[in-house]
Amino acid sequence: MKYTSRKPFEKGYNEMVSSIANPEMMGLEFGVLSLSVGDKMNFSYPQEVVYDLLSGSITFSFENVIKTVSRVDCFHEGAIILHVPQNTSVSIECLSEKSEVALVRTSNPRSFFPCLLFPEDCLFANEKRGLGLMNECAVRTTRTFFDRTNCPETNFFIGEVVHEPGKWSSFPPHQHVEPEIYYYKFLPENGYGLAEFGDDAFKVKNNDMLGMSENITHAQAAAPGYAEFYLWCIRLQDDADIVTTTVKEYEWVTASDAKYFPEI
Repeated sequence: MKYTSRKPFEKGYNEMVSSIANPEMMGLEFGVLSLSVGDKMNFSYPQEVVYDLLSGSITFSFENVIKTVSRVDCFHEGAIILHVPQNTSVSIECLSEKSEVALVRTSNPRSFFPCLLFPEDCLFANEKRGLGLMNECAVRTTRTFFDRTNCPETNFFIGEVVHEPGKWSSFPPHQHVEPEIYYYKFLPENGYGLAEFGDDAFKVKNNDMLGMSENITHAQAAAPGYAEFYLWCIRLQDDADIVTTTVKEYEWVTASDAKYFPEI
C-alpha cells in the first residue's frame, strides 16, 4: 500500500494509516501532526504511542512533566521522541512558525513508564551502516529508537534512516511476517526514491508513505542528488520476536570480498 501526499498537510492530525481502513497492518496506525505557532493539541489514546518530532520547536506535557524541545530537521539532527503507554495524556504546543510530529500507535496492554528520548537515550543514535560493503552503494545513517532489547514491554521496532543520495538501503531485499511502514522526506523536497515492494516498485516523494503487510520483500533506493529520510516502524507480534529473512540470491553482494563489474 502506498499513501501519496498530493498537497501540503492540513493543520492538525493528518491520518495515513488506520486500523479500520488498513486491517492488513495488524493494528498499526500512523499520521503526521502539523502545527503553527501557538497551536496546542491534546491526546490520549488507548494504545502505545510514539511521538517523533520531525521539525520545529514544541512543548511536550505529560505525567506532570513539561519539556520544550527543538529539532531543525530530521536530516541533520538526531531524533527526539516521546514514548508512552496506553491511556497517557499528552499535550503538544507549537512554539515555532511551524512544527511536524509523526505519531505511530498500536494496541499494547503492557505497562511501562512514559519516556522522552534524546539521541543519547536511543538504542543507536547515529549508526553508520554499509561502510566497506557493496562498493559503498548502501551507506546510510540509521537511528534505532528502541526494540525489545532495551524496552521489553514494547510492540514496536522503530527508528529513522538518513539515506545518502543515489544509494540503496535495506539491501539485499528482506521480509518479515510483521507489517512495517516507511514515511519519507527528501532534501531538496522535489526529490524522489524508488521503493521495492515485492516484485513491484513505487516512486516515492516527500511526505509519501509505504505500508508493507506481512512477507513483502522490500529495499530502497534514492535518486542521485537527493538525500532521503524515512521513519520506519515495525509492529511486532504480541508474543514473538521478529525474524528477518533476506532474499538469498542477492546475499552474495554483502561479502567483504565480493567482486563487482568491471572486476573479474
